[in-house]
Amino acid sequence: MRKVLFLMLVFACICTKINAQWFVSGGLNIGYYNQNFQLALKPSAGYEFNDRWAVGVGLGMGMVSSDVYGYAQPYVRFNCWNNKRVFIDIKGSGEVLFKSKLKAAQIGLVPSVRFKINDHFQVYGDVGFAGAEYYDGDWGPSFGVGSLGIGAGFIYRF
Repeated sequence: MRKVLFLMLVFACICTKINAQWFVSGGLNIGYYNQNFQLALKPSAGYEFNDRWAVGVGLGMGMVSSDVYGYAQPYVRFNCWNNKRVFIDIKGSGEVLFKSKLKAAQIGLVPSVRFKINDHFQVYGDVGFAGAEYYDGDWGPSFGVGSLGIGAGFIYRF
């Protein structure tokens, strides 16, 4: 037990030295999914390791047509370009629906743009999705704005 606590302390010290940052975010996703309107609330929390890499997980709820579902969405965010105020990211993301009539999952890449308001607040926008989707017992390719929708939200860095 002491070894585990020691390793956790070392990890925390290393992360503090490399300017790592905890964050929470929340967003709204609107789209057209399998010929149905989609609306989802997307709260998440995560950890920025440095200026380029972050990991996080979202747990939320959404609605497709009249079916309400919950979802889990782990992701990895990589910053491709920034000018200290505007950031262009690629998110490697997976999403699994639960408590739903739908049997669906996605894994793929999501392009994202963030805008830094100050040291703590950022706003972001996600557009599109490219990857694979499991729907109704079958895997297939998924690409475009219609599969995931358009998302927007905020990020608060502690």
